[in-house]
Amino acid sequence: MHVDYEYILAGIVLLLILSVSEMNIFAIMTHQLTRMEQEAEYPAAERIMDTILLSPGYPPNWGNQSADPTSLGLAVQNSLRAYVLDISKVIRLKEGSPNYISPGRARRLMGLSEDYHFNLTMIPVFTIDIVNASSAGQAKYNITIKDYKGFLVPNVNVTGFYVPNSLIGGEIYPSKSAITGTDGSCVLIFNPLLSNHSLVVYANQLEVKAMQTFSSLPDLPVRVEGGCVMKSDFPIIQAIRYYTGRISELVSESAFRYAEIEGVTYYVKFDLWR
Repeated sequence: MHVDYEYILAGIVLLLILSVSEMNIFAIMTHQLTRMEQEAEYPAAERIMDTILLSPGYPPNWGNQSADPTSLGLAVQNSLRAYVLDISKVIRLKEGSPNYISPGRARRLMGLSEDYHFNLTMIPVFTIDIVNASSAGQAKYNITIKDYKGFLVPNVNVTGFYVPNSLIGGEIYPSKSAITGTDGSCVLIFNPLLSNHSLVVYANQLEVKAMQTFSSLPDLPVRVEGGCVMKSDFPIIQAIRYYTGRISELVSESAFRYAEIEGVTYYVKFDLWR
């Protein structure tokens, strides 16, 4: 009887070993298949775009340094939300800016060889057109909102701040609000008309945000935060067009996302081809 128990015990142990081995083999096969499916369904353009927009790069504060990063990423360091970009990093992709990073250098930082080409575009989701219709004693501005495709956008909440050019950040300045009509436009009126003052327009619809200024000062560096106009280290980014070449007839991949820079929502598109 003692020998029979040993055979039964050995059989149980063998069965357990076979069961565990089968589960491990199944898990490995499932992992490999999932990885292969993800690589097949997640194109390189998508992977590169998310790396750029979700990573702060290295060093994480490279936007405030003169040296080039060793890893390219535009996200705000330690951001609690995805797709929030650091303007000090984005501005270094704008030609003519201090410490400009050339597209060829960026291509190497992305880990791409020279036979790859890319096109990175960032434009505001909403554009704000401001027409000065002021008369004696009254500051009047006609506002028109369009999306990045050029279509007029109704029902946008528009707030205008009438601020002195010698802006002191954080103070409460006169403001007027309106909602765009079916023609995508509205009117903001301030009394009285003041010299050396600028208009800062902030628009918002369903968390899509936009900002524009009308000022005698070129590239007025401001942002809107918590309903207040604040000084900024950088002017509003109107557009980033960053590329190593023109898209040819060759097969290309494209990816797009929506990202936020200094409280403004941007449409970001990345094209990759070789």
